[in-house]
Amino acid sequence: MGPRKPKPTKKELARMKVLSDMGHSPTAIAKKIGMSNHTVSKYLSMDLFSDPEIKSFMQVIRDREIDDLCLLGGKARARLHEMLDEGKTKPIETVAIMDRTFQQRRLLEGQSTANIAYAEVSSRYREAMDRLEKLCNENPGLREFVESATGGHLKMGGEDGE
Repeated sequence: MGPRKPKPTKKELARMKVLSDMGHSPTAIAKKIGMSNHTVSKYLSMDLFSDPEIKSFMQVIRDREIDDLCLLGGKARARLHEMLDEGKTKPIETVAIMDRTFQQRRLLEGQSTANIAYAEVSSRYREAMDRLEKLCNENPGLREFVESATGGHLKMGGEDGE
């Protein structure tokens, strides 16, 4: 058996906790910080995170992560707009980035990442479709693009079975 590795510092403990709060598994955290997943799991299960110094480190790390996630979300939205304008859309990948950054930011802010109620989603969908229909009426080329990009699967103007 080799020499024991030193205990994690308070900064390392704070980073473990923040990454855990963001939804990372102990294995993923262990890879990021260079410790075994057993060690990470052990420390995450301990009642260490009420220490004021660790809490202070956690807040600094959280604030940095939130800033970074907001920046990434903004860049993903901007890139999605660019790709739509250029006709080179890969919206699934871009929306996935936006969704991941949004969910991680909500977790760090202590807010829910639960799905929005179906009625609200349905209402938002109808509103978005109405806006898209209006844009397509103003720009006939856009309707052609939308229809070709969706393979004709996108229904507008109340054609969605309602």
